[in-house]
Amino acid sequence: MKTSKIKERNKLYFIIRSWIMSQISAIIFLIIVWRLVTINFVQSIFTGIFIFISALVISRLFESEINKGTKKILKYLNKHPKLKKFILNYF
Repeated sequence: MKTSKIKERNKLYFIIRSWIMSQISAIIFLIIVWRLVTINFVQSIFTGIFIFISALVISRLFESEINKGTKKILKYLNKHPKLKKFILNYF
């Protein structure tokens, strides 16, 4: 494999993993806000720290599942080069 292909694949892998982690964080955030109903500045700082750590823990607990999903997404993107190029250029 050429080094440019490896760099491209690594960049796509990072983009997909960070997207998955952001979705996990969003779900946790919505649950917390739904439970608290409202959130102030101090609560948002502690909530943000809690959400970040929780998303890291969850992503490590489900490492193999996330890797399988990421590989499936990479296979899909290999079949759709325009979408792949768009993601690489703008994310």
